[in-house]
This record gives sequence, C-alpha cells and structure tokens, in this order.
Amino acid sequence: MKMKKLIALVLALFLVLSLAACNSSTTTPPSSAAAISPTNTELPANSLQGDAGSTHTEDDEQSFEQTSEANTNSQQKNVNSAYSEDIENISVDIMATNAYVLNVDTNSVLYQKNSDKHIAPASTAKMLTALTALDYCSLDDTITVGSEIDLIASDSSRAWLSNGDTLTVRQLLVALLLPSGNDAAYTLAVNAGKRIAGEDGLGAQQAVKVFVDAMNQKAKKVGATSSNFIAPDGYDADGQYTTAFELAQIAKVCLGNNALSEIMGSYKIYDTWMNGREVTYRNTNELINPDSQYYYSKAIGLKTGTTGDAGSCLVSAADINGQTYICVVMGSSAGIRFSDCLTVFSAIDPTISLPQENNATPSAAPSGLRRR
Repeated sequence: MKMKKLIALVLALFLVLSLAACNSSTTTPPSSAAAISPTNTELPANSLQGDAGSTHTEDDEQSFEQTSEANTNSQQKNVNSAYSEDIENISVDIMATNAYVLNVDTNSVLYQKNSDKHIAPASTAKMLTALTALDYCSLDDTITVGSEIDLIASDSSRAWLSNGDTLTVRQLLVALLLPSGNDAAYTLAVNAGKRIAGEDGLGAQQAVKVFVDAMNQKAKKVGATSSNFIAPDGYDADGQYTTAFELAQIAKVCLGNNALSEIMGSYKIYDTWMNGREVTYRNTNELINPDSQYYYSKAIGLKTGTTGDAGSCLVSAADINGQTYICVVMGSSAGIRFSDCLTVFSAIDPTISLPQENNATPSAAPSGLRRR
C-alpha cells in the first residue's frame, strides 16, 4: 500500500515538473513583453524610442527608401552630368575674340566667349536685313535697281547690280547673302523702306532710314534686344553694334525661314534675270564649299562678315546627329574664322578632320578691307 502511494507521489511530482517546463518554454520574457505593450505600439512612427525595435525597424525601412531614392537621383544626376558634358558643354581653344555656340533644338548654350560684349556686326547684319525685307516683300515681288546702289562704300563687297536691272526679291536675297552684295542690301532697304512708309516717292536715304528703324524693331522681336543697326549692309558705322549671343538669335530665326535657310545653305546659285542676264553667285562661307579645305558636309549656312572694326566673322550652322547647332565667331581672321567653327563642331562631331593652320593670331581686317 505504501508502495502504491509512493509511486503515485512520484508520478504526480513528474507531472508537475513537466507542466512547469512547458510553461517556461512558451512564456515571453518580460523585456520583450514591454516592447509589444499597447502604449508603445500606439506611438507615432517617427517617435524616437531608444532600444524599442519596432520604431528602429520603421526608421531603417524609411532610411532604405530614402537611400534608394538618393541613389536613383544620384545615378540620374550622373547620367545628366554625362549628357551635359557630352552635349551641353564643350571646351575648345579658338582664336575668335567673341563666340557663342547654341543647340537650337534644346536651346542650350554649349560654349560662350565674351558673348555679351558689344561688337561690330559687319555683313552678318545682312541676316537681319533679309528677315526685315521679307516682312514687307514677297519672294516673287519684282524690284528695279535704282541709284541707291551708289550709296555703298567704294570698298564694299558687291553683287554687281546695275541701275535698271529688274530682279525678284528672292534673286535680290541671293545677291545679298551669297556674294554678300552691299548693293543688294541697299536695293532691298530702299524699296522695302518705301513700302513701310507708304511713299513711293520717298528719297533713297530717307527710305534707308525707315528700313533701318524697322530692322531695329525686328531685332528686338527676335531676341536681339541690345543691338543697334545703322546700315543695312553692316558696314562699319559709329553707334552700330551687336553681340555674339544676339547674332545667334537672329540666325536661329533665319534657319526657321525656308527660303533664307535654302539660300544661305547653298554654295552656288545660278539664275537668269528678267532682262536675260545670267548670273552665278558663290557663297562666301567656305564651310559649304566642297572644294575648300574648310568644307564640312554637315554645315548648312549661314553668313560671313569682314570689316576693319569687326575683323573676320562667321555665323555658321550645322546639322549633327539630328540636331542643329549655331556657331558664332567674331573678331577672328580670314581663314581662322572657318577653322574656329570647325574646332567647335569637332567637339560635337568627332568625325571632323581639322585643316592644318599656321600659328596666326586673331586680328582685325586691314582698315581698307570692309567687304563682307
């Protein structure tokens, strides 16, 4: 009997010990129980809770999301930076004293050098002369050359118009823009000036003044707000000035005009005038001359200029990899202006083979050379 009671006691004790061991293995420790108390879980997610694991986990998640976003932004900035270095910023060594390079499609500046300084425009002003004339004349309008061609300087570049020649406005624009005819500039200015004033009997000099006033108004409309033009041919004159930046704005509008872009992008144009006279004009822009050492197959214009005050100048444009670029170089020298532009374009298009130039330094044209 005593043996049965002893066995029962041992079994009971074993059962009690087993239950105690089971409860010990499933009970949460007091330190962890504090971490899941209702008071702690109701705290705002951004509350700082010391060692409480829940808030630190949320902070870590937020930190990961922010870090990931920062990494993404950093990667995007690196991509943009690389794009900017490749497309929107170039480093070149050119001899022109003033320069401005514009991506027309993105309206971004790739390079500039004294681009806001007032400079003489030389015959680059003829781009604005052409734009202004087309505001008041149609391409097919006919104009008879008059005594206004005697107003040009003796050392001017000419299209060799004669008093009494009758040309269309388009033919006059060709004579203006390819050989850079100052006589064509005055013929357009006088006839357009008379139309602006509404007076066919207006004298030549008065008509030129009316036209030049319209040129300056046009300049402001196209973004050349600080320029001032005195003569329709760009011949040196006191108080006449522009900037490399503003010439790029004028050039951009010219490129948007189909007739002007076609004319200034042509190396050679042959035509027959109404009196039967046959003419062939060649562009003074060597970048589009297939026989020139400066030829660049992607060049599409625009206009040269040379005067004593301006030096040798070139406003050029090129289509490269589906985008259009304008390069303005002013205050260079005769051949260097073309190699300056090629140097700029080679920074965008590495396929260009640059011509070998001597070590000439930038210089203004001789005082008597005021041609283009």
